[in-house]
Amino acid sequence: VVLACWAEREGLGSYGKSAVARVIADLRPPKRPPRPRPKRYELAAPMVMWSEDGAAFRDRGKKRELLVVQDERARYKVNNRLTRGAAGSDDVVDYLREAFDTHGPPLILKQDNGSALNSDGVRELCDRYGVVLLNSPAAYPQYNGKKERSFRDVRSFVRAMVLQYKGVSLDVCIDEAIRDLNELRPRPVLGGCTAAEAFEHWKRPLPYRWRFKLQVETRTIEIAADAGSRDEINAARRRAVVEVLSQHNLLVDSTDASTYSTAQNRT
Repeated sequence: VVLACWAEREGLGSYGKSAVARVIADLRPPKRPPRPRPKRYELAAPMVMWSEDGAAFRDRGKKRELLVVQDERARYKVNNRLTRGAAGSDDVVDYLREAFDTHGPPLILKQDNGSALNSDGVRELCDRYGVVLLNSPAAYPQYNGKKERSFRDVRSFVRAMVLQYKGVSLDVCIDEAIRDLNELRPRPVLGGCTAAEAFEHWKRPLPYRWRFKLQVETRTIEIAADAGSRDEINAARRRAVVEVLSQHNLLVDSTDASTYSTAQNRT
């Protein structure tokens, strides 16, 4: 209205509301195009990648830590250990070795940057079994989102058991939570299968692990050499893993697993 009155007063003629709106729109700076969301993928089969992490629990006033390693495709918990106090590197090595010996090692083991998870013992174990170690970006838990969701499910189950069964031990609650998540609960994301069914029946032939590991290591060096920033250097291994998985047709389009390698956002 103000612009219309000003135009008529200045002898520029009479303009309707729609004409004035078009002028205003022309004067406004153009909107920035929305930033494209990172492309997301799902792993094509079990045994390609496992992820591991730990979560703290209180048991009769004392701290305990639950270590869980799960298959990223099937969401199957291949092993777990409830430690007394904070988990140490020996606990991590022992329960990973148990999982490798029981199910066979995966091609890739994804984990965060905790000291117990990244000890010399863990690296030596993975080297011995031909497993590629993959670390999440610092302060970016979304990169290991399936495991974060898994721990939320475990905590929710434990709280429900404690309320229903007075005096039940934390060990029993954890065992029942893992059994429920692995064997009893159908998953919509798994087409109605349980995690155990998907882990058992969706397996397929995988690349020769030592060749796969060499491809990842070689591509990591190449990407790091061409990097233009420290963030790109830090993301080199994650990018290499995505590229090599894609070469072997082990990634499929999805909305679940991100390839956001640099992970600039911080928590």
